[in-house]
Amino acid sequence: MSASPSEPSEPPEPRPPVAVDLRDYVTFDQAGATGRRVYATDVLAVDVVCLEPHQLIEARTFATADAIYTVLGGTAWLVADDAWVTLTALQSVWIPAATPHGVRNDAPDPLILQVLISPPDEAPEAVLGPAVSEPTDPDLGAEPPGALTRLRRALGG
Repeated sequence: MSASPSEPSEPPEPRPPVAVDLRDYVTFDQAGATGRRVYATDVLAVDVVCLEPHQLIEARTFATADAIYTVLGGTAWLVADDAWVTLTALQSVWIPAATPHGVRNDAPDPLILQVLISPPDEAPEAVLGPAVSEPTDPDLGAEPPGALTRLRRALGG
């Protein structure tokens, strides 16, 4: 027997917590900002978004979704409704639904953001899951470490 629209449905089965290392989701591309989806549910999308110096995310508006941007590393310049906000590591800003906003990285260092979007219907496309990369060991005569390796070291990875 199925529940009618006026009757509450059964709550979902509880799931055990899943811990992830956000450093595994950090990836950069000289061509533009990159995003990797950490979690996705019917009520929330959580992404790690990375911008090289001088990259940006063009202005956009989520008609029905709120967004929260938190800087994990670097400095972000975020514009929302013609007001600028500068965020540094571990600072966050809430962007209400229907608010046009964009992000720039004008700093000389890479920028790593955690972006939460709820509801996730308007979340931009992002690759689900961690980045797959082999760290380069400079002691083995390989190329010097790139931005990703330097950031991992700086963040304790």
